[in-house]
Amino acid sequence: MSWLLALSMLFCGVQALAQQDPPSRIGSLGYREGAVSFSPAGQDAWFDIDANRPLTTGDRIWTDRSARAQLDIGSMALRLDEQTGITLSQVDDNTVRITASQGNLQLRVREDLAGGRLEVDTANLALVVDTPGDYRIDTDPANGTTHVAVASGQLTLFGENGESLPLGAQQQLTTSGRQLVAVAAPPGRAGSGFDRWVAERDRIDDQSVAARYVSRDMVGYQQLDNHGDWQNDPDYGAVWYPRDVGADWAPYSDGQWVDVAPWGWTWVDAAPWGFAPTHYGRWARIGPRWGWVPGRPQARPVYSPALVGFVGGAAVANAGLAIGGGRNGVGWFPLAPGEAWRPGYRASDRYVEQVNRGAPQNPRVIRNGFAYQQMPGAVTVIPADNFGRGPIGRHEVIRVAPDRLAGVPVGMGAPVPVRGDRIGRPTAIAPPAAMQLQMQQQQAQFRQAQQVQQMQQQAQMRQAQQVQQMQLGQAQAAQQAQLQQAQRQQAQVQQAQQMQRQQQALQEQALQQQGRQAQAQALQMQQAQAQQLQRQQQEQQQRAMQAQAQVQHQQAQQALQVQQAQQLQQAQQAQLMQQARQQQEAQQRAVQAQAQAQALQAQQVQQAQRQQMEMQQRAAQMQAQQAQQAQQMQRQQQEMQLRAAQAQAQAQAQAQRQQQEMQQRAIQQQAQQMQAAQQQQMQRAQQMQQLQAQRGMQGQFPGAAQQQRPRNEQAQQDRP
Repeated sequence: MSWLLALSMLFCGVQALAQQDPPSRIGSLGYREGAVSFSPAGQDAWFDIDANRPLTTGDRIWTDRSARAQLDIGSMALRLDEQTGITLSQVDDNTVRITASQGNLQLRVREDLAGGRLEVDTANLALVVDTPGDYRIDTDPANGTTHVAVASGQLTLFGENGESLPLGAQQQLTTSGRQLVAVAAPPGRAGSGFDRWVAERDRIDDQSVAARYVSRDMVGYQQLDNHGDWQNDPDYGAVWYPRDVGADWAPYSDGQWVDVAPWGWTWVDAAPWGFAPTHYGRWARIGPRWGWVPGRPQARPVYSPALVGFVGGAAVANAGLAIGGGRNGVGWFPLAPGEAWRPGYRASDRYVEQVNRGAPQNPRVIRNGFAYQQMPGAVTVIPADNFGRGPIGRHEVIRVAPDRLAGVPVGMGAPVPVRGDRIGRPTAIAPPAAMQLQMQQQQAQFRQAQQVQQMQQQAQMRQAQQVQQMQLGQAQAAQQAQLQQAQRQQAQVQQAQQMQRQQQALQEQALQQQGRQAQAQALQMQQAQAQQLQRQQQEQQQRAMQAQAQVQHQQAQQALQVQQAQQLQQAQQAQLMQQARQQQEAQQRAVQAQAQAQALQAQQVQQAQRQQMEMQQRAAQMQAQQAQQAQQMQRQQQEMQLRAAQAQAQAQAQAQRQQQEMQQRAIQQQAQQMQAAQQQQMQRAQQMQQLQAQRGMQGQFPGAAQQQRPRNEQAQQDRP
């Protein structure tokens, strides 16, 4: 029973601490396209969501037709397709649970969950992410189906009656009902616009420059890339400077104050990059510019509603900030590096230490006061009546001389009570009525489950308190009985001592009487009586001493009994404490064993993933080698074809040259033959002419003709 008491007290202390501190993790709508609306926790109406508004437990989000959105919670990115509705059922330091009512989701988990729980619930099943990876969840309430696809990583599906089913990389399942029964898969979505949009968002996140300087668990770091530049400062290290801000701009001057439970007044910046620099780190005035100093990277930065100091707003003397016309003003300024922030709401010292653990330090920290309390332009002052009424306009800002702010006390909590009278602009784009009813029912079920859990916790606490009171009552009763026994023993000792004193008084009276009688007797008897009286006194003294020794012995025994009772009680208490320690140690060993088992399982999973990755890499290498061989063979074939084509071309060219040469030789031969024929014809003509001439001469000179004929014939014979 004692270990149950100790365990219950331990749980009560942990629960009290957990209930005291608000969550240090938050969500934000980092990117959106089209009409996106939201309904805050505890509300049924729907509103246009302001840029950089924090999102937490109980908030609901709806993307209308042709709209998409990305919700960032730490390093996790949740992408919503058009006509998709979700509820942030639970967002705290250990658990993120999202309820998907309708539509298509893509979940990208970058970092290890480190013992936390990430869960997505639909009407059919519960999905618990086991390792980092990329997951796709499509839920169709009209058909009662849920489609889950794992691109990388591992998750576990849970249905009714404790049924579970793991899914690994490149696995998918479509279920209908709550028994994890597989049904026909929907048509493929590989080429859908949503998948292309998700791939583009992944590419942008992977190439983020800000991720080199801050942790990916810092919500809103992606928006810093397109709106500012990083520089290194010798005092502060990495500093981010925003672009496109005016010369008179100051941090926390363009935006509005909104009541966000459980933190209260929360700054919602109007700049597209304004989430991370207003909820983490510190601002510093470096030369003529303001720069944001994120500080040391943390595994999980702690969210703060606004890292500012407040002045004014109070009606008491020496605390208000008069702005004229009988009105009070409220002002605030950014905290500088090295200035610790303490929340205006209830929080433990551990929470405050975690908030300021990763804050940047300042080697020139201001010892008395704050660095920017009296800096011109650093303090934004507006009428107290306008605080929390909407976006702050330039006409509302009141210029106050820096010396008037010197004596005004500075607080970390807004000096204006929360009103809850403004949430945002009512939207004209809201989910269908059936979807709103379903989301309200889911939210009501979640509230009911929370109430049941709180009632169970309260019942356990009451039971533990009753057990503790019962044990304390039993211990007090035993201790009271021991005290009563000791008191009775002391009373007996006192009574014995009183009886001894009475005996001594009686003895004295007897002695006095004997003395008076002895005086009357003879002087002879006095000596004998005196001796006898002396012997009697000695005997009485011995008896008294014996009685006193007995009384002392009894007192010693009683004291020993009291001491033994006290020792027994201390031993019982020590035994109870030892049992409690043993139980705590057993619980710690169980937790350690569980952590070791989880670590071993994680190692096994990682080893399996590494082996799978190595196999995939080897397969990819083999494919690459095969592809290279195929490319090499293809190149060889191309080279052979090229050489064959070249040889064929050369052969064709040579054949053409030979044919041309043959044609040229034929033409030359024909020309030579024609020339020879012409020459022969000319020769014959000449011969004919000569013959005719000779015949003519023979007619005139017959002798000469005869002499000439032999000479011509001889000339023809000599001619080759």
